[in-house]
Amino acid sequence: MVASDNNWKTPLGVYEKAIEELRNARTELKETQNNFLVTVQTLQTEIQTLKSQLRETQEKLETSEQITKETKSNLSQATEEIEKLKAMLNEPQANTQIIQELADIKAQISQLQTHIQQPEQPTIVQVLSNLQLQLSQLTDELTLVSHASGMDYRNLQQLLAAQNWKDADQETYSIMLKISEREDKGWLDDGEIRKLPRYDLHIINQLWVKSSDGKFGFSIQKQIFQNHKQFTARCGWIENLTTNELIKYEDYNFTLDANRGHFPSTPRIVGLGFKNSKEITHRLNIFYSRY
Repeated sequence: MVASDNNWKTPLGVYEKAIEELRNARTELKETQNNFLVTVQTLQTEIQTLKSQLRETQEKLETSEQITKETKSNLSQATEEIEKLKAMLNEPQANTQIIQELADIKAQISQLQTHIQQPEQPTIVQVLSNLQLQLSQLTDELTLVSHASGMDYRNLQQLLAAQNWKDADQETYSIMLKISEREDKGWLDDGEIRKLPRYDLHIINQLWVKSSDGKFGFSIQKQIFQNHKQFTARCGWIENLTTNELIKYEDYNFTLDANRGHFPSTPRIVGLGFKNSKEITHRLNIFYSRY
């Protein structure tokens, strides 16, 4: 039985909604886990092959002619392996172990570069540099392109790295509307909030937390939401404590001096506007249950 819109506030309704959320979450996590297992196994095999080729190249850096011949051959194969990895980016992304493997390969390439005299081997140096760049780009794609929605978060990463908080917040707002196909509405309703991909919320949160040294992000807001009654005031979103009206977006503090949890502008994302505190609590409770 599914709780109707009219009885969600009753104990039975709350219980039924909780069961429904749990079932949906378990299904989503199970599908993601199965996809991860297949992709991680394939990527690990490809990466081990690439690492083996790079080790062979390093061992053969002893004689000039042999170095040039073998290195070019192995680098060509390595480039093909990277292209295969890139082709797999439409599948679920790999876990942190895969990212670490890529970092290890980049380190090996750096070691190769130190053993090559640039005046003597300019071609190999350039190929190694190009290979290292490709690995960096691949790592970004593995971590910043969502398999759940297909959204690319590299622009958001750049805005946050530059501490351009306003543009980064607007980018976050725009992406979340696109994911839910709600650009025409400008906000997410209860149903759309419940459908938000957890993977995307995780990416967005990690980027905000990392760039702000733990001051901004959904996880930071959730901590405040769970521990303080005056949640919106703590985040700096309240204009008038008497009426509990939210501040206008243009009055947000777009600096690192803003209140902890001030960004992303979650009230704007979930369409709270100037609604009262009870409506705010209801909608944000749904939102943070997704994270």
